[in-house]
This record gives sequence, C-alpha cells and structure tokens, in this order.
Amino acid sequence: MKAALLAAGKGNRLLPATEARPKPLLPIAGSTLFEYNLITVKDESPIYAVVSYKKNLFSKLSEEYGFSLVDQGAPLGTGHAVLRLEEFIKESFLLVYSDVYIPPKTKDLIISSADKYDHIAAVSPVARPWEFGVIDLKDGLLNRIVEKPDKGKEPSNLVIAGAFYLSQTIFDYLKNIRISPRGEIELTDALTLAARNGEKVGVIEISPWVDAGRPSDFLKAQRLLFQDVIAGYRLKPKNFELEEGGILISEKAELVNSEILGPLAIGQCEVANSKLHPYVYLEDGSKVRSSKLENSIAMKGSSINSSEVKDSLITDSSIISRSKLMSVVTAPSVRMNDCSIIKGKLWKDRTCFT
Repeated sequence: MKAALLAAGKGNRLLPATEARPKPLLPIAGSTLFEYNLITVKDESPIYAVVSYKKNLFSKLSEEYGFSLVDQGAPLGTGHAVLRLEEFIKESFLLVYSDVYIPPKTKDLIISSADKYDHIAAVSPVARPWEFGVIDLKDGLLNRIVEKPDKGKEPSNLVIAGAFYLSQTIFDYLKNIRISPRGEIELTDALTLAARNGEKVGVIEISPWVDAGRPSDFLKAQRLLFQDVIAGYRLKPKNFELEEGGILISEKAELVNSEILGPLAIGQCEVANSKLHPYVYLEDGSKVRSSKLENSIAMKGSSINSSEVKDSLITDSSIISRSKLMSVVTAPSVRMNDCSIIKGKLWKDRTCFT
C-alpha cells in the first residue's frame, strides 16, 4: 500500500530550535521523528513526503530511503498538503503526520481493518482533549471531528492521532470543504464531510501517543522511542550499537572519566568528566565537559562546559558555559555564560554574571 508522510510544517511551538531544522528533522533518540515514522510505514510500495519549510534538508534522506518529495508550496493546512498527493496516488493509501509519536504497530492495526471502512482515523485518549481535534462517535463510527472545542464541551476524550487510511474519495471532499477559520484546508473537515455523506469512517484507538509539538512533549516522545528501541519494537538508529543498560553509542564516541546511565544515545561526540543521566541524546559533533545532563538533547556542534542541563533542547552549535538550565530551548549558535535559567527560550547570546 502506498504511504505518505506530512512534513511541511515548521514547528512554531518548538521555536527557537526549529530555526535550525523543521520539527520532524530535529534529533531525537538517535534519529529523527521523520525517520522513525518513515520506517514504521515503509514497505516495497512507493512512499511520498509532503514538504515545504527547509525542504532542501529532506533531499539526502530521500536518496537514502528511496521516497519521493512533494513540494506543498505555501503550507495551507493538512488538507492542502493531502491534495498535493492527488496526482501521485490513485488508490487507497496510508497517511502519517511525521511529527508525532505513534506506537510501532500502528500501521498493522490500521491495515488489518482497512477492508471494513472507507476511511480510518487513528485516535488516542488524552487528558486535555480540548487542545486537539476531538472525535464524536455514533454507532462506533466517526460522526464528526470538533477542532479544539471549549473546555468541558468536548464530545469525548479521543483525539486525532495523525495516522490514517484514506480512500480516493478524500480528494473530492477536500475540494468541497470551506476554508477553516484559521485560513487553512483541514483534513479533519474532509473526514467529517465524508461521514456526513454516508461513508464509513472507522476509528482505531492507539496508545501511547504524543503530539511532539511542545518541548516537554518532544522529550516525552524521546523517552518512548528509547523504550521501543531497547525492547526491540523498533530498529536501532543507524550508526549506533546497543549496549547493556540501554546505551546507544557510536563506535566513534570518545568517553573520558564519565558516568553514563541509560537509556540514552551518544553519537560521534566527546564526553569528559561528566555525568549523563537517562534520556539524553548527544548528536554527532557535540561536546560535553565537566557537566551533568538529564532528559535533554544536545544537537550537532553544540558544546556544554561546566554546566547542568535538564529537560532542555540545546540547538546546533550553541555553547553553554558555567550555567544551569532547566526546561530551556536555545536558538542555534547562541552563547550562554554564567546563567541560571528555569523554563525559557534563549534567542540570543546571554552572559548573566561577570
């Protein structure tokens, strides 16, 4: 079955990290969300990726994995992205948002029920459904999707999880829906229209699921991916070996006098006189010296010296010295010296004490 991934968005809630790369290509658990989801849906059938923001960054992956790029142009909503696929896909297909965590067996669950329905939407129960597109069911089928209803007025706690089986009629519905209040063509509106026109739109419940849009949720997705890899539910990321204790490590990693507590991933990095707690990912080219890291990501070329970093994203080529960060996201190539920051975004260089 042909498959497509939507990867056109920037990821505004993850700014300023997404100044460097689109959200699906940010490093996570030794790889990227895009690659994890691509491998989840990949078989011998053609795969397409709809891209827009920093689309050139997908070119190398396209050659490596053998999928085709479809340029969305101006990103005008999920439905607009799906419409770009019409000329390439002439049969029912699998669609996945590339910036969410879905369980490894999601594809199998959807395909096993494909012959029962015209369309299928994967859904997941959440604690705050009013923040998402919420499912209203009728006789076990999707009746409608309510986008971000007022708190307390949501029809269920089940929300759209970003994985679908869609038949060709979806393109007709996408051409006949109104532009949403935020000026976009919404796939969820097309599925609601399909249901109103008598098509059987099934729902498949999956869990755990994470919309990795916020920094804390992105790190939650990383924890789940680490657990999947260690349990053998997903392939280990390329260029890593899995060692005892859930440690994913590159053979070119340099470790000197450091304590390493898995699960975590260490790329082609230098780590000296430091302590790495669980759920850390050091991307290739990063350096950590005399520091303590926990539940954080240090992206390529970043340097962390004599610092403590927790629950944070340190973006490409940033330099953190003699600082303490908790729940912080940095822009690329910033320098921080002698600072203590709890929950914030660092857009430019900062020196706190001199």
